Amino acid sequence: MHLNLLFFSIIVMSASASNLLDEEWNTWKEKYEKKYASSEDELFRRKAWEVNWDKVTKHNQLADQGLKKYTMAMNHFADMTSEEMNSRNCFLPTHYPSKHKPAPRYNVKHAKISKGVDWRDSNCISPVKNQGYCGSCWAFATVGVLEALHCLNGNELHNLSEQQLVDCDPIDHGCCGGFPINAIDYITQEGIMKSEDYEYEEKQFYCRYDSSNAIQLNVSKYYVLPNEENMASSVAKDGPITVGFGVNRDFMLYSKGIFDGECAPRPNHAIIIVGYGTLHCEEGKDDGEDYWIIKNSWGTEWGEDGFGKIMRNKDMCGISEFAASLELKP
Repeated sequence: MHLNLLFFSIIVMSASASNLLDEEWNTWKEKYEKKYASSEDELFRRKAWEVNWDKVTKHNQLADQGLKKYTMAMNHFADMTSEEMNSRNCFLPTHYPSKHKPAPRYNVKHAKISKGVDWRDSNCISPVKNQGYCGSCWAFATVGVLEALHCLNGNELHNLSEQQLVDCDPIDHGCCGGFPINAIDYITQEGIMKSEDYEYEEKQFYCRYDSSNAIQLNVSKYYVLPNEENMASSVAKDGPITVGFGVNRDFMLYSKGIFDGECAPRPNHAIIIVGYGTLHCEEGKDDGEDYWIIKNSWGTEWGEDGFGKIMRNKDMCGISEFAASLELKP
C-alpha cells in the first residue's frame, strides 16, 4: 500500500514538473518571439532549452549560496545547444597585407590611476546595439569605441555605421568575422558614416559608402595594449577600448555579477571595455574583486541591460591578448 502511494506521488510530482516546464517554455517563447519552422525543429530547440534551463537553475542555486560570483539567465540564446554557443566566432585576428603596417604596442602606464572608472557617466556611450545573426562583433566593438572617443573629444554623440564596415572594409570578412585594428585602419583612411545614413541590415551587401556624407576622424595613432595594467591606464586616461574575449555558453547565458566562468580556448568575440572597478566585501578593506565593465553587442536582453562585469587582472578568457584603442586629435 505504501509503495503504491509512493509510486503515485512520484508520478504526480513528475507531471507537475513537466507542466511547470511547459509553462516556462511557452512564456519564454512568447517573451522572445520565438517561431520555429516545424514541430521537429521546435522539439530540438525545446531539448536544448531544457539542458540550459537545468544548467542555469543549478548555477543560480550555487550563486544564491555565495558559491558563484555571477548569475545566469534564460535569455534569447537559451534554445541554442552548447556546441552552437561554443562555436560562435566573429573575431578573426587576420594579418595585415603588406601595404599596411601592424599597429604598434603602446605602453600607457601611469603611477596613479583612478580606483574606478565608468565612462557611462560621461553620456558619451551610445545605446547598446544588437549584431543579430551576423558575425559582426568586430564592427560593433570598433564603432562603439569610435562613438565614445569622438564624443569625449568634444563632439556630439553620434550613432555610427557598423554596416559600412561590414560592406566596405576590404581586409575583414563582413558577417564572417573581422578584427577591430583592421577596421580602425580602414576608418582612419576613409572616415565613417552615421548609422542613420547607412543603416545596419544584419547581412553583407555591396559597399554603398558616400565620402561626402562621412565623418572624417582625425586619428593621430592607433595601437594595441600589451597587458591589463596598460589597459586600465588607457581606459582611465583616454576612454573605452576594444578587446577580444573567449566566449562559450557560460558567458552567453550571463545575467549579472562578476563573470569568472568557463572560456573558449581563444578569443572569438569582440567587446568594449567602458570602465573598471573593485567590489569590496567590507568598506575600507583591500579584499575586493577587481572587474572590467564591458559593453556587448547582443542587445539589452543580455546581461545587465547589455552591459556586464568580467574578472580583472586574471586575463579572463584572453581579454588582454587583442586589446586596442586609438587617439583622436581635437
